[in-house]
Amino acid sequence: MQVPDRQFARVRPNWQSPRALVVYAWDGRGEPLSPVMQDEPAQFDLVIFDYSGTATTDSADALISCRTACKGEIFREVHRWLQSASVEYDYVGLIDDDIETSWSDVNRLLRIAREHRLDVFAAALGHDSHYCHRQFLQRPGQDVRPVPWIEVMMPFYRLDLFMAAGSYYARTISSYGIDQFVMATLQKLLGFDRVAVVDAVVMHHRRPITSDTKTYANGLTAHQERRLARRRAMAQVAAERPDLLGTAWYFNTFAPWDGPVRFLWLRLARPWLRLQSRRHAARIGQISPA
Repeated sequence: MQVPDRQFARVRPNWQSPRALVVYAWDGRGEPLSPVMQDEPAQFDLVIFDYSGTATTDSADALISCRTACKGEIFREVHRWLQSASVEYDYVGLIDDDIETSWSDVNRLLRIAREHRLDVFAAALGHDSHYCHRQFLQRPGQDVRPVPWIEVMMPFYRLDLFMAAGSYYARTISSYGIDQFVMATLQKLLGFDRVAVVDAVVMHHRRPITSDTKTYANGLTAHQERRLARRRAMAQVAAERPDLLGTAWYFNTFAPWDGPVRFLWLRLARPWLRLQSRRHAARIGQISPA
């Protein structure tokens, strides 16, 4: 029997509009949530995302079953699901299926996020995890550590911020660049600037990262998608907030000193970009022309 590309299970009718939604990925084989210790009741709604597009399960409040190639398509389908959902949330979290955690960890993570009024956050990674970015490993001595952006492995977002990136999800498969460039841009444009790693809660990533070794159906590699996401985010800033061109935020986001050598040209253009932003400010009466 041919399996539909997308299956949306009925939302549980007795949902009481909880404050957070957690989407946990599953490959459609074996038991869903196998890396999760269900040691206390979940204080959030749970959706399992079956990325094989073939499975059914009773292990969650709802199921999204859709064949996807990588995290970007999961973002796209969750965004679509939320557009039609009848429940409002303050946070949505998207956790990969190789993240080892517990419901008590997630409950505590959400409590801390609310206490600190965070807009974007994630638990810290244990030092025994597979990782790409060292800054997300746990650091002792603090509960909440501000960072510029949160990677897509297990992020939590304010719902309005997550929904604002829908046009970007539609143009990516791997999700590369969504975290570092797109969300960083929307955080700035929309004022969701309370972004942090929660070192008080630790989760563990158990599989090697392989997304950057593939070429996807659109003919692009993950790193090529990342560069395109960066260009689109830069174009959005130029169109909507030209006053940000040449600022410290702009260069720390799009041309960080520890970034690739190809970012150097943007650094060299800083005087010209700063002049452009001053001219824009002068046109709208913010400052006198230099």
